[in-house]
Amino acid sequence: MAQYEAVIGLEIHIQIETATKAFCRCPSASDAPPNTLVCPVCTGAPGALPVLNEEFVRRAVAFCLAVGARVNLMSSFDRKNYFYPDMPKNYQITQFFTPIGEEGKLLVAGADGVERPVGIERIHMEEDTAKSAHLGERTLLNFNRAGVPLIEVVSHPDLRSGAEAAQYFKKIYDIAVRYLGICRGNMEEGNLRCDANISIRPVGSGELNTKTEVKNVNSFAFIAKAIDYEVERQIALVEGGGAVESETRLWNPRLKRTETMRKKSGRSDYRYFNEPDLGPLRLDPAFVAAVERTLPELPDAKRRRLRGIYGLNEELLDLFTGYPAVADYFDRAAASYPAGGRTIAALIAAELLRVEDKEHFEEVKMPPHHIAALARLLDGKKVTGPQAKELFVLMMETGNDPDEIIKDDPRFRPMEAAEVAAFVTAVLDENPDVVEKYLGGKENLLGFFVGQVMRRAKGAAPPSAVTEMVKKELTRRKK
Repeated sequence: MAQYEAVIGLEIHIQIETATKAFCRCPSASDAPPNTLVCPVCTGAPGALPVLNEEFVRRAVAFCLAVGARVNLMSSFDRKNYFYPDMPKNYQITQFFTPIGEEGKLLVAGADGVERPVGIERIHMEEDTAKSAHLGERTLLNFNRAGVPLIEVVSHPDLRSGAEAAQYFKKIYDIAVRYLGICRGNMEEGNLRCDANISIRPVGSGELNTKTEVKNVNSFAFIAKAIDYEVERQIALVEGGGAVESETRLWNPRLKRTETMRKKSGRSDYRYFNEPDLGPLRLDPAFVAAVERTLPELPDAKRRRLRGIYGLNEELLDLFTGYPAVADYFDRAAASYPAGGRTIAALIAAELLRVEDKEHFEEVKMPPHHIAALARLLDGKKVTGPQAKELFVLMMETGNDPDEIIKDDPRFRPMEAAEVAAFVTAVLDENPDVVEKYLGGKENLLGFFVGQVMRRAKGAAPPSAVTEMVKKELTRRKK
């Protein structure tokens, strides 16, 4: 039986958030009554002329730079001709011959954990179509969406699994939505849509075989499931003596399978030609440089920096790169206590995110230097882990600095060694049978004694000190 590998490329459509549409002055809102945000341009009235939205260009350039793509200083707009009810002009203004961006890349981690680049072939600007609502045998059209700005991001066929595709899709989402803020990112409303081109081939082969296209997948989980299902379907088909047909398929989340939407017979002829009503788009290098200066620190750079300076683990790095506002809060806290980066990160993940929404972390009221102060107390063994949890609750309730709270609160006074020793003696005296089992070789019972002492100390004794005291007393009794 041949061993197969998947060959996957993604086409991701990103709806760009601008005040007006791509080629007219109609508002680009999504919540207006149907067919109220329209004009002769976006409804395709004869003689109406398009005018390019400059902010659309600026945001498209920002995205190109963010994924390391070459920005073409001269690109063109072209007509893609086809008839469909949601196309008011019977053509779409897009970029075919020369897109605004080419040859970018993003890193994804394979199953072995090793990162490798996934190439981005092209990034082009275009206009969206009207929105269709299918009601039984009727289809209703809302032209408010017709003409809304889009960029399409076309990858090379460098992905090899559903997990890699989902990771790549998530990175595109994070850059467009969380870092650049150029898209609202509501995938249920179609702000960000993904089509996957999928084929299989024997491992080691360089050929590109017949592919299927799975259209309009709108979640990271579904894109992984749809691709993995389609790869398995194609392998089973080929091994059963059949052949993969070129077709467009849809993902059925209820039945967890892809289903045929339409067969493809030959290559579609869209009769592309240059858009006669829009000349070439020429960009000044100074314009591109100005856009580049506005870019934030991007996910891969942020990951490298936080790993290199603070040695954070991959789980925390995923959190901080996925939510820039959380990472910004961490950076401000760590600036107050640079040596405590790991402790600060752990407190944010374990305590602050238990009560705050990571989607709206910029609204957190607790000052970052308060979390840094709590981390300093923990690292300096001024408070124990359980005390830190209790202290955090008081910080949330009062808004006070942890140093101020522990100064006057007897619950946080350091426990004297003699007090801890008394607890150790009492616990061992009250559990002679357990002590006998421990001394007989069942050393895993050590945790029982430590836990009992910690309970009596109400978390005020350092676990490491308690453990050492228990060991010392048990050793003494063994003699």
